[in-house]
Amino acid sequence: MNVFIDIETIPEQPEEKARARIAETIKAPAAMKKVETIDAWHNGEGKYAGEKDRAIDDAYRKTSFDGAKGQICSIAWEIDGHDLTSTSDKDWLEADMLKHFFNDVKILCRGRPPYFIGQYIGGFDLKFLFHRAVILGIKPPFKIPFDGRHGKDFYCTQAAWAGFGGRMSQDNLCKALGIEGKPDDIDGSKVWDFYKAGKIERIEEYNRDDVQKIVKIYNRINFIGATQ
Repeated sequence: MNVFIDIETIPEQPEEKARARIAETIKAPAAMKKVETIDAWHNGEGKYAGEKDRAIDDAYRKTSFDGAKGQICSIAWEIDGHDLTSTSDKDWLEADMLKHFFNDVKILCRGRPPYFIGQYIGGFDLKFLFHRAVILGIKPPFKIPFDGRHGKDFYCTQAAWAGFGGRMSQDNLCKALGIEGKPDDIDGSKVWDFYKAGKIERIEEYNRDDVQKIVKIYNRINFIGATQ
């Protein structure tokens, strides 16, 4: 049964501890060879003022792409024949969000294996869900086939459009198909900033909107509703 899905994630928590660990191990740019230049970069001297802090911030934000470090803050999904559903850590702990998602998919799929559909779903969403489930000790009631193949184990809208190894952002794909693109105020790069500002409800709305777009993209690519 088709399960359209999208997740939103945040960097490693707690933030202060994660940033401190990165600060202890981060290295100056590889192009820097002179000891005095490297020291100036680490100490933030002269033209290198603030560069190390920016590098730490960049490295910290990237942990939101790594299920071994980051966390899920919102999950949205739509199962064939059922309404769009979502859950976020506005009301749930991450572990409870996963349990709710797994249970809902199990019940609504009625014993049939879920066929997950999403943008770059194997490379990100399914992999992240699997890693978080393992780390939190929550056994999914079905296989999460992040290591499978597009078209067989899951359906990746990017691969369906651009081919194996090809790239096409969801926003650009929407524009190509005449579907409304990303909202002006938020995109994936801003989720952490919105989260820190306490705007989890807006993140969840954005998450839900992404799933609605995935449904439209899937239908267009598969000519569902198209004229002969």
